[in-house]
Amino acid sequence: EDDDLEFILGEGDDLGWLGYFIGENRRLGSLFIKCYLPPGTSFVEGICRNRSIESLHIDCDVGDYLSLGSMLGNNSNLNSLQVGYSIGNAHDFAVALGQRSHLKCLHFENLDLSDDFSDEEMSGIAQALSAQPQLEDIRLESIGFEGNGWATLATTFMGWGRNSKLKKLDLPFNNIGDEGLQSILGGIANCRNLVELNLSGNSQITVAGLRALSGFFQSKSCRLESLNLDRVDIGNDGAITLATGLVDYKLLKHLDLSDNAICDEGIVALVSGITAAANTSLDTLNLSRNAFTTAGVRSLSALIQSERSTLKDFSIDGMRIGDDGISILADALTNNTSLETLFLDLHGSTSAGSNIFSRLLCDTSSMNNIYLSNHTLQTIGWSDQFIDEGKYFSLNRQGQQLNPINHRLIPMCKILTHHPDLADMKPFYQWKLKFIPVIADWFRSARGCKGFFEESIETFQRRQLSAMYRFIRGVPLLVADGYWSQQLKQVRVKKRRIEEVEKQLLEILAKKRKLEEEEMQVLDRLSG
Repeated sequence: EDDDLEFILGEGDDLGWLGYFIGENRRLGSLFIKCYLPPGTSFVEGICRNRSIESLHIDCDVGDYLSLGSMLGNNSNLNSLQVGYSIGNAHDFAVALGQRSHLKCLHFENLDLSDDFSDEEMSGIAQALSAQPQLEDIRLESIGFEGNGWATLATTFMGWGRNSKLKKLDLPFNNIGDEGLQSILGGIANCRNLVELNLSGNSQITVAGLRALSGFFQSKSCRLESLNLDRVDIGNDGAITLATGLVDYKLLKHLDLSDNAICDEGIVALVSGITAAANTSLDTLNLSRNAFTTAGVRSLSALIQSERSTLKDFSIDGMRIGDDGISILADALTNNTSLETLFLDLHGSTSAGSNIFSRLLCDTSSMNNIYLSNHTLQTIGWSDQFIDEGKYFSLNRQGQQLNPINHRLIPMCKILTHHPDLADMKPFYQWKLKFIPVIADWFRSARGCKGFFEESIETFQRRQLSAMYRFIRGVPLLVADGYWSQQLKQVRVKKRRIEEVEKQLLEILAKKRKLEEEEMQVLDRLSG
């Protein structure tokens, strides 16, 4: 059974039988239309009879949206409608969109309505959405709303009130300005389920619009978890303004500020705003292709190495931070236990910069240093290239997937890779025989590492026996060394006491000689 079937219209093809097939079909789940369909065709009638289609993508001029409107109202399974290229008659489309439906996802992409319709017609389309409060995902990309279009859309959102189910609002590349943004923010104030807002590419937004956005973050109605301001060109002033809104906001999980000409001053403000909020939610931060320097990286390091950091994905791609910036990041990541993906640009750095990350993932100089290495990073890359530390990335990734609770497993596997018999037991001798159960428990927990090594159970058990043998063999030597060290200490104490007595005797003799000299002087004067 083929999952995808493509029907290409050609001269002489009869659409009637295809429409009949679609109308009678009970298993068709998705339909993509990319050809002109004149009004009144049996093909459109067949689509309207269908009750199984869940996703409808129209990338052409259908020409008969009035008929398709009945499909929106009658097909309870249709939950996704995507329209691109053209919508033909604005009035008919608005009437169709005004039908009560079960749609959850509505996408308009690259329509540029301003070239074809008046402000009134576009406002009519926006107003038609008032019949769709059940929508959860709306994407309006490059549709060209002008004049009162955004204000009308905002009014529609306000009209939904507490009935609104809207969770995601994508408005990329629409030339939205400050006035339009203020209208939208006022409209979504009652959309209590809204968690994602995408304003990327709307470069006409200035500090005034960002001030309204910052105020929205401070309002009680804001529930946003994701904000995308990619390519809005907010600069330092915009970053500082946005940061004031984040100071007391703790729900944000995803923040994209790439391509915004943000310099060091803006980065300092953003880090201050996020950390001041004691934010325990932010797990994705994209600051790629901005204008900050090593000083900005140093400010970001405070966010990464914070004990409260929950960042999982961090991107500064397109930023040539050099070896100094890499060293700052590596130091910050040493004790980080949350970051899994780091995207950055290593162009302009030397091989020493790359080696820093190798040591970060696994410092093999000692067992303790391996334990203190980073065991959460799964990807370090830049511009579609990745550092060749695959075995450590794979180990970190598999360890998190196989046993996300036992975080000791990953460093155990790395230790057994580079120190197979735990040969350096001297740091543990101070525990004497009490340490033997600890060794046994360590190897019992490390059995989960066998999947990372191509060895038998017998070989793994020999590792454990060898480690115990080395430890037990070294303990008596420690006891013997300790006995003679204690004897030496006691001898030196006695010697020190004798030396003190000898010093006192010498002082007494010196006083005696002085008294004898004084006595001789007195006798000489008496005899004279």
